[in-house]
Amino acid sequence: MNCDQKVYCGVDVSKHYLDAFIDGRTVRFDNTALGARALAKRAGNVHYVFESTGGYERMAAWQLLAAGCVASIVNPGRVREYAKSMGQLAKTDHIDARVITEYAGAASPRPAELPSDEQRRLVVLVERRQQLIDMQTAESNRLDTAGEDELRKMIQQHLRWLGKQIDKLDEDIAQTIRDHGEMGEKAARIESIKGLGKVCAATLLAYLPEIGTLSRQEIAALAGLAPYNRDSGTFRGRRHVCGGRKRLRACLYMAAVCAIQHNPQMKAFYTRLVVDNHRPKKVALTAVMRKLLIAANSAVKNPDFGVVV
Repeated sequence: MNCDQKVYCGVDVSKHYLDAFIDGRTVRFDNTALGARALAKRAGNVHYVFESTGGYERMAAWQLLAAGCVASIVNPGRVREYAKSMGQLAKTDHIDARVITEYAGAASPRPAELPSDEQRRLVVLVERRQQLIDMQTAESNRLDTAGEDELRKMIQQHLRWLGKQIDKLDEDIAQTIRDHGEMGEKAARIESIKGLGKVCAATLLAYLPEIGTLSRQEIAALAGLAPYNRDSGTFRGRRHVCGGRKRLRACLYMAAVCAIQHNPQMKAFYTRLVVDNHRPKKVALTAVMRKLLIAANSAVKNPDFGVVV
């Protein structure tokens, strides 16, 4: 065996458990701080690989990174496609831990970096704000169909409470960004682009910490806004965007809707695609989203960025 060969430990994450593939078998730990420490003690100096599981993986991954371990968080869709390509159709916690380990050996995932305390706080606050926005939308829809006065009063009371909580979170998010000098400078550059406001700047900083360090092609691919080819022989298929980070696309979609109304350059770009090039409106809007993201990336990357779109 090559002594320099990297050893991977795939960890299947659920709400309550961490199932790790160690020395050829799966060992279960609690998904707690104590369980993460027990995992590190049992597995030792290996490269830990977690699937992105709606946030359940963060506590363990961040704790391992803080302890000086090497860890990666990978796309669960890629792991599942790898399993199918190997003929592994069944899915259990034991199988998933093994498949993640095998996938890591084939893909060699890039090690993750431990986010700063401010970055972690920003992610938590932005996620909580979106949760409350979703609840606010659901309650507003219920209010439209509520017939009883008592029910309407209850919903209205809840909506007022949600509004106060969202306002408080907006203040906390703004304060967190201001307290971190570098993050505040990035937010100011992003907000200098017409169409990208405070909410979008906070979302980009929370879900796209790589902004300003990647090329335009890489940043678009991370957000799921890069068109991919579908060609075979003489056939030339229509390009499609896919994958990427869902929260970013949702935020950039609303930013693009605003930009094509209030940003002259984006409005002209959108009109040219729809009127002159006969592109569907959704395709043109996606192109505006990509253009806004690339502009934000350039603004953060170049301190002397002078063209405000």
